[in-house]
Amino acid sequence: MLQQLTNLSDKELISRTRKLKDQEAEGVLLERYSHLLVAISMPYLNNGPGTSPEEIFPAILQRLSGSLKTQTIPKANEWIHYNAKAQNNQSDSHIPFFPSTESREVQQVESRIEKATNNLLEQQQLVSEMLKLFAKMETEEKYFLQQFYIDQKSFAELAAAKKYPIEKVRLKLRLAKQKLASLMMTQTDGK
Repeated sequence: MLQQLTNLSDKELISRTRKLKDQEAEGVLLERYSHLLVAISMPYLNNGPGTSPEEIFPAILQRLSGSLKTQTIPKANEWIHYNAKAQNNQSDSHIPFFPSTESREVQQVESRIEKATNNLLEQQQLVSEMLKLFAKMETEEKYFLQQFYIDQKSFAELAAAKKYPIEKVRLKLRLAKQKLASLMMTQTDGK
């Protein structure tokens, strides 16, 4: 069963945790992001009372487990990042997680792009819309979006073509996607 769970998406694991009260699915999801949890918590460890690993990690896991059952979670990594930072800062420990506007916009556009992969007419409309919005974007932003989405190049291929490290390509593409998503959402709102 564990092998089957590890192949599920974050959304499927969240759904199983909520609907079936599947603790194993919850464990798989939290294990998937354990490196993020540790990386966020490292600067806070042993910096005063209540900051030993034996105290910090159980508190964060309890917070995550509680909010997993009640909150809308569009992106698990953002949700974990927010909750771990909030628990470590102990400043806004009861304020629920709300994804950023940029994150929601990018997620909606990515969902639209994913749905369009199976429908040629939707693909053509989406490409046409993207190309119109390219006029409002910088040359490098257009390049990365076109190469990644339209020509379906990988991060490695883009990095090699531009002679950039892969992390720089990821950052540039993420920022370009956020800008495109914002432009697409503005255009949708204006119609």
